[in-house]
Amino acid sequence: MPKSKRANRPDAKAAALYVRVAHANEDAALCQEESLRQYAEEHGHRDMLTYVDNGISGIGFDRPALNRLQEDVAAGRISTVIVRDLSRLSRSFLELPDWINEIRRKGVSFISVMDGTTDEFFGSVSI
Repeated sequence: MPKSKRANRPDAKAAALYVRVAHANEDAALCQEESLRQYAEEHGHRDMLTYVDNGISGIGFDRPALNRLQEDVAAGRISTVIVRDLSRLSRSFLELPDWINEIRRKGVSFISVMDGTTDEFFGSVSI
């Protein structure tokens, strides 16, 4: 599974495609990744980095790929985080707004494709 389709420009910021599948299933992860890639391309994103947690619960925020994504956000490599739906990012809906607001404070946009959720949805949440 390709992990990056990012141009070789040091100043380029990528859209982060975050995939999580609770029970290890390569086909489900690939399907989720392809739908995110298609969405990103249709919305003008050309530089993409993919982060896949396959077979990992969404209860906590301590996951290998999610940790790498957070490191890339902190390093300024990411412009937008795109997930299939909010449950792919977390099953902890009490902590979810805090996580999203943290990346937004760093200038990163957030999109949950199936939920129709973008930054505007979280606009009423104090950041």
